[in-house]
Amino acid sequence: MNSEETSIFTAIVISVLVLGIIIIYFVVSLVKQQKRMLALEKLNIQAEITALEKDRARIASDLHDELGPMLSAVKMKINTFELSEQEDLVNMEKTNEHIDSILKRIREISFDLMPNILFRKGLVMAIHEFIHYISKKDSLQIDFVSSVETLNLPEQHTLNLYRIVQEVIHNTIKHAQANTLDINLSVTENKLQLSTSDNGKGFDFDQRSKAASGMGLKNLSNRTEMMKGKMFIDTAKDAGTRFIFEIPV
Repeated sequence: MNSEETSIFTAIVISVLVLGIIIIYFVVSLVKQQKRMLALEKLNIQAEITALEKDRARIASDLHDELGPMLSAVKMKINTFELSEQEDLVNMEKTNEHIDSILKRIREISFDLMPNILFRKGLVMAIHEFIHYISKKDSLQIDFVSSVETLNLPEQHTLNLYRIVQEVIHNTIKHAQANTLDINLSVTENKLQLSTSDNGKGFDFDQRSKAASGMGLKNLSNRTEMMKGKMFIDTAKDAGTRFIFEIPV
């Protein structure tokens, strides 16, 4: 190889090396940018969920601490009226029944928004109470088993796990056409596992995740990611649905 060919070969090698370095730089930059975007997206999701929970807590407090007592006071005031006409007495009774119905609905809404028992007695007791509450309104048979009675978890983890259970139960009632739902909670040395299994019709995961009804799945995934956990789904048409949530603790 003469000097001219050597020069051309050297120039080609240098050009290839430079081009390779440029490509590697752009690939690395792209990967870093994607990681930054994912991290920002997770922060935004966390901020949205945190703001949502604050709004829920505020509304639940307003309903429970202000509107509920106000209606109870109105009922007491109405019952102090001295009425002699039978029609007036009947109307008072109907009014009392309406107020009782409103108070009951306020308690139900407040419970859905933010159950006081969750932070007073813990996650396990709150799930038991929610299942008892749901069983009064729906025929779905829910069996909840926990290997522990109490859990020492951060408050945000406790709330996220409770919302996950709520979401799974509501989705099962709304979509699964199931008769039974089994929920199991277990804790090992460094991992909490929440699993649910129903005997419903199942679903096409790819189709559901792209549809508007897939927001429930997205909510489950977002809350799991907030706890740095993993979510697994095993489902198929006419084969029921099984969720597994693994959370490091």
